[in-house]
Amino acid sequence: MNNFVKMLLVIVVTVVVPLVVLLGIWADIIPQTVQVAIGLAGVALSIAVIVGGNLYLMWDDIKSGRYSKNS
Repeated sequence: MNNFVKMLLVIVVTVVVPLVVLLGIWADIIPQTVQVAIGLAGVALSIAVIVGGNLYLMWDDIKSGRYSKNS
């Protein structure tokens, strides 16, 4: 896949989709139950990214022996 297409997909996912969701909530187009579901999904994804990222970084440090006394 072309790098330009990848960049456009990243921009759409990180800018356009959240903007459309926020405008839909602001304009009262999206039903309240869907708004609650979007909020819960956002919280769950945030927790998953924070915890998963920290676990990955700790695992990478352990695997590389960064804090071992032998180095």
